[in-house]
Amino acid sequence: MPLYRCTSPADALDDTQRAALATAFTDIHCDLTGAPRTFVHVQFHHRAPADGAARFALHAGIRAGRDRELADALVARCIAAVARVTGAAPADITMRTSSTPASWILEGGRVLPEPGEEEAWVAGHASA
Repeated sequence: MPLYRCTSPADALDDTQRAALATAFTDIHCDLTGAPRTFVHVQFHHRAPADGAARFALHAGIRAGRDRELADALVARCIAAVARVTGAAPADITMRTSSTPASWILEGGRVLPEPGEEEAWVAGHASA
């Protein structure tokens, strides 16, 4: 956790674009939140094209406690990254976020720290 999911038509992304988006989502998340890069997970899902569906649908599952301004910046920057990497128009990209309490999330079999407590958590689990 955090978990970023990018859903697109099956032929919309090649391996280079998927790698670029995974890096972009990780960079954006870590820049905005200060979370360690190892916390960020990115998944790509494919679907058949559907009438009226956005070309790219993004979802970011983040820890609860993030403010609205951070979530808005996250959405804007992720949509811009998809547009830049794929050439898609921002109108063809949708995104939503959801928040989950840190105490409900495991990373490496350990409950995640609250936002802002990552450094102590990583230091405390370095030898584990």
